Order: sequence, then C-alpha cells, then structure tokens
Amino acid sequence: MPEGPRSAQPASRHRWLATAAALAVAAGVARHLLFRAVERKAFVTPTDETKDAAAPDISALTVRHATFASGSRILHAAFMPAADPEAPALMVCHGDNESLPDWAPVQAMLAGAGIASYVFDYSGYGRSSGRPSVRRLREDALAAYRQFLATTPQARRRVVLGHSLGSGILLEVAQRFDPQPDGYVIAAGFSSARLAAVQTGRIPAWAAWLLPDPWNNAARASRLERPLLVVHSRDDAVIVPPHAERVARAARHLHALVMLEAMPHDAAILPEHIDAFWPPILRFVRAQDGDAVQALLAGNDAKYEGDPPGNTDQAGTPGSRTGTLATASGKRGQ
Repeated sequence: MPEGPRSAQPASRHRWLATAAALAVAAGVARHLLFRAVERKAFVTPTDETKDAAAPDISALTVRHATFASGSRILHAAFMPAADPEAPALMVCHGDNESLPDWAPVQAMLAGAGIASYVFDYSGYGRSSGRPSVRRLREDALAAYRQFLATTPQARRRVVLGHSLGSGILLEVAQRFDPQPDGYVIAAGFSSARLAAVQTGRIPAWAAWLLPDPWNNAARASRLERPLLVVHSRDDAVIVPPHAERVARAARHLHALVMLEAMPHDAAILPEHIDAFWPPILRFVRAQDGDAVQALLAGNDAKYEGDPPGNTDQAGTPGSRTGTLATASGKRGQ
C-alpha cells in the first residue's frame, strides 16, 4: 500500500518544530536587541563639570578621593571618614543623573553625625571611564564594595544604601557581598525596573512584556539575609509610593518602612531636604541593639514608620491598612 500520506506526517511535524524553533530564536534575538537599544538610552551620565551643586563647608573635614578598577574601567570614589575610626560606615549606590559632587553635602552631614561614608561613580558617571550597562554596573558595585571594606577596616557596623537607580544595582549584587553588611537601605527605590520604566515614560506599556526585568527589587528583597530599611516620600512623583510598599511587603527581614511627607524624588541629596530626609537612616546606621537585629533575623514582626504596606492592586492603589506616620517634620500623626 502507498505510504505517502503517513510518511508525510513526520516530515510535516519536523517542519512545524523547525519553524517554531526559528520563531523562538528570532523572538529571543529581537528581545535582546530591544533591551540593548533601551539600555543604551536608559542612563543619564553627568560629568563633574556639568554639576552645579553648592559645595558644603568641609574645612574641618577630610575627603579622600580615590580611584579603583572595575574590569577595564577606572572608577572614582569619595570617602569621608568620621572622627572615630571605629564609627559606623555607609556605602552609597547613587541614582541616575548623579555623581560625587551631588553627594558632598550628604557626606559632610554624615561625618558630622559620626558616620563615615563611601560614595562612588559608576562607569560613565562623573569622571569614571567607560559606558554604563546593567552588567557593568553590577561589576562596579561589587568592586566598590571590596574597596569599601578595605577603606573601613575598623568600622563596628557597615550599611549599604541604594538610592533610586542604585536600589536596583544594590539589590542585584547584595547576596554576593562577602562579608555581608549589617543592613541595607533602599531610598526612593523602585520595585521593578520594568514597571518604573513604563511609569516614567521610558518605554511604552505595550512593549514592557517584550523586555526582561533586570532589577526586580521586590523579588530580591525577599532573599536578603540582613535587615532592610525602606525610605520613601509620599509625594515622590517619579517613583510613586506603591513601589516602596511592594519592596517592604516582600522583604524577608524588614526593619521599617518610613514614608515621609512633602519631599521630591531626590530629597536625599537636596540641601533643603537633607535634615528631614536622613534621620531614620542615621538611626538605622548607628543602631547597636544586637538583640533587636537578632529578633528581626528570627522573623519577628517589623515596625512601620508610616502606613504599613497593605494590599496594593495592579493600578498601584494602596490598601486600607493604616498606621502611625513619621512625617518629615518629625511629628507623629495618623
């Protein structure tokens, strides 16, 4: 009997599988190319010469400028010691469109508060060489952490802070820090780079599903093994408050979610807001209550300065749970 129709079935199936495989490969290549195109335009990299931040009075302080290698690139950093060599120390992964001069007023404030600080510029930012990419920023943060450890050998406590863009960079590499810092701070951070890119208009909503999410902060916060402090402004119009709530809700060891009032997205580095923005972070960095830290690591309930993160719907509307609010002025209310 003729075998034509039956023998044609395997060939047809093979052609279908080959076509499906080719389409999958093409889709993967297209997704990668789209991501690289978005990545090339995603970073705003100021040079020190373009910054007009007012220089703080640091006549009684000593800023140590240094360079270090990250791959083939040379990065610049600024270390501001405290008077006590054993003082707690803070490393900063700064935000986009920021560089070392933006953080000089903060470093002066931290030194005055008895906290040493280490800030570095990513590849392509400030005077650091190279061009930024997700992979390079990851390498930069790991190299900077090694320098931070070497620069603060006597610090009795170390904390790492990620501000805005820096929140994604920090949480991507946090589990690779060795030894681990004593705590983490996310300030004005996002829960998902993909969601933030849509909300800030960098990519259209219809294209979001085509792109990977290189910095899923909510997912990574759930894997941190150290206490996490989340600080955000209710009036942040760039990264809206539900981002902070999602990160806090996901955090495995949440120290606190602090929601501040009447501050813009970059309040952390604006001289007129520094005094109101930083107190909860200063308390966290200086914390020496070992029993409290152990309780957090054991899974006890965290505290919330501001509304606890209730359920948040897909539109980003906070749930109905309420709590005690720590306002920017330091007063407490409901």
